[in-house]
Amino acid sequence: MNSVSRRQCLAYSVLWTSAAATANSTTSSSLASSPDSLDQHGIDHLAKPLAQDHVVVAERPSTDLISDDPALTKLPSGNLLATWTFRGTKPPEKWGNANRFQLALSSDDGGTWTRRKPLDLVNGMTFVHEGQLFLIGNRLNMKDIVITRSDDEGDAWLPLVTLFEGTYWNVPSGVAMANGQLYRAFSSPTEDFVFAKTVVVAADLSRDLLDPRTWRISNAVPFPGQPDNLRRQSYPEGVIPYDFGSHWLEPNVIHVRGRLMVLHRVRIATYATTNMCGVCDLEDDGTTLSLQFTQFFPMPGGHHKFHILYDEPSRLFWTPVNLSTDGQNSLNNHQELRRKGYHSGMGNERRLLMLYYSLDGLNWFQACCLAMSRNPMQSFMYPGPLIDGDDLLVLARTSINGQNQHDADLVTFHRLPDFRSLALPLYPELA
Repeated sequence: MNSVSRRQCLAYSVLWTSAAATANSTTSSSLASSPDSLDQHGIDHLAKPLAQDHVVVAERPSTDLISDDPALTKLPSGNLLATWTFRGTKPPEKWGNANRFQLALSSDDGGTWTRRKPLDLVNGMTFVHEGQLFLIGNRLNMKDIVITRSDDEGDAWLPLVTLFEGTYWNVPSGVAMANGQLYRAFSSPTEDFVFAKTVVVAADLSRDLLDPRTWRISNAVPFPGQPDNLRRQSYPEGVIPYDFGSHWLEPNVIHVRGRLMVLHRVRIATYATTNMCGVCDLEDDGTTLSLQFTQFFPMPGGHHKFHILYDEPSRLFWTPVNLSTDGQNSLNNHQELRRKGYHSGMGNERRLLMLYYSLDGLNWFQACCLAMSRNPMQSFMYPGPLIDGDDLLVLARTSINGQNQHDADLVTFHRLPDFRSLALPLYPELA
């Protein structure tokens, strides 16, 4: 983007880049959801998404499955590795189906993708350390925390090594590397899939990551429950059949100038209360990891899954998030949407994928809209971000022709050039 359009972008929040499909044969042409220039009142909106163009990395193989848990890793060769899962929507197929962890490789900056052999894992997250590709995840049925390594960019993997036994959930999210340690948080769900507890695992990066003795685990912290004044019951009892109540899940670990924090997605009152996250502090004395709940904190999109990255050049944290427009059903169209298959409460809207940045990991500023749909039954969600030079890459769990905004049918790849120029200079300068 040239300097003139970038100035316009800063002046008007975001500037439209083409929402038309590119000539690449793998680019989606089925997206009937690109924002129109004029709304129903004839108003021409200047703010448009900056990363609406996308490449379809994968499509679910059947309507019995959904795409889930997308993430990106830059390999030492410069190739990109995309990972995600295909899973069922109902027990027992929901969490236990084999060959669910998917991988694809791109050698042309995300233009085309070649599938790798899937793995029998419920989920996982890849990362590179000292030029080696690792995968930390969970066995089928959310059992155990396991790790493995690939020496050929994900084509083949060493036998799984069990680090910790138990029931865990490892959706890709923010990882911190500090004090020579890698810190990764896991949810620990109950049998009915309520994410009741959180743990953090840590590895000494100077040792063999495939050796269980390299790893430590924290105490488990339960969801503290939410104060009554955070809850507003916006739906009559029994109206929402799909309701886990209030709980936290999908934690991120961040390191903020010596302070380790774990930020959780928080679902409250069937999504009627949005934009809230749960914060834990993590203490590490070199031997024991001590995790404790600290506070609830307002965070844009904190009611949906978010993935926080720290960017050294800008000295800022960045995260794509989903914003909701009408969490407490002021438009009074929830019942109509439910008849069409809309999933859960109105705050479960996932059609706007936004980009935010922060100096302290708690207070967030809006950079732009990455992608959006005007259709509440469509979505760009569960974003897996990756910083690649001056660009921000995002792998999204996308529903265009799915049953609803939750049951995604695609995995899509998006690129935002020159993303740092969207940030204000937040660091104070004292005279």
